[in-house]
Amino acid sequence: MVKNLETGALQPATDISEIISQIPEIQKYVQLDFKVVANIDSSNMIPSHWTKIAEKIHSLYDNYSGFVVVQGTDTMAYTASALSFALQDLSKPVILTGSLIPMAEIGADARTNLVYACLTATHDIAEVCVTFANRIIRGNRAKKYHESFTEVFHSPNYPYLGELGRPIKIFEWAKKRRKRTLRFAPKFDPKVSLLKLFPGFDPYILDRAIDRGARGIIIEGFGPGNIPFMENSIIPQIKHATKMNIPVIIANQMERGITNLNAYEGGLEAKKAGAISSYDMTTESTVAKLMWALANMKTAGKVRDSMEKPIAGEMRE
Repeated sequence: MVKNLETGALQPATDISEIISQIPEIQKYVQLDFKVVANIDSSNMIPSHWTKIAEKIHSLYDNYSGFVVVQGTDTMAYTASALSFALQDLSKPVILTGSLIPMAEIGADARTNLVYACLTATHDIAEVCVTFANRIIRGNRAKKYHESFTEVFHSPNYPYLGELGRPIKIFEWAKKRRKRTLRFAPKFDPKVSLLKLFPGFDPYILDRAIDRGARGIIIEGFGPGNIPFMENSIIPQIKHATKMNIPVIIANQMERGITNLNAYEGGLEAKKAGAISSYDMTTESTVAKLMWALANMKTAGKVRDSMEKPIAGEMRE
């Protein structure tokens, strides 16, 4: 982001020279090329932008030893998750970063974040990551946590992949560089509904999601995935959606939550009705994965299989 001199408002930079002029020394360590895929505020991101980013990386894949994707923080966890499904079995890193304060402003974190992202892209790591502050996070495990320099992103259910410092450290559980055949599947189906339960939730909301053409539904339940099954029961809607081959994913509302549909009666009733557990995936990863599965799997059974097993390290085995 740069400041509009007329309005004072922040807006995307119009020229890449506005960015590189702030970090000329980085080119002593890495050879950089720049490609503009979309010049928008990240709150305006849609799934087609994920496809464009993946296609750009795929088209240049053999020409570079690593890639850095720079975008706003608000939807970065969604983009990182989506790219992990679109670009599977990477043999080189795809690093996402951004900032809270624009590069040209005093005290900006943008400069440091971009420098370390570029340096991380030269290291022995081969997966989609988010680098921010001093952390290297698996992309589909990242979650925006706080508007502060040191706590912007964290990984609630998976250890960090490394630390940014002197030197940069990559931990042993990160996927390392080796020759792999890239599996490229960049399509996403945006016809997904995400619903958060609350006491008194009207089941009609689920009916409306189905009637409006949702091809997949994610429900954030209570606790480890409990849902109302007596008064205001949504079990009939889950059964109806399942019969229509519309996958219903039960997630949870906890920051470090793990969905367990076997723990309580509400979750078990949802499971019997055909619901699928999100296990320990973040909401961002669940959304991106469901969109990806709907666009790339040919049958409802294959969509279900994809949602129930790890594809790119987004959930535990």
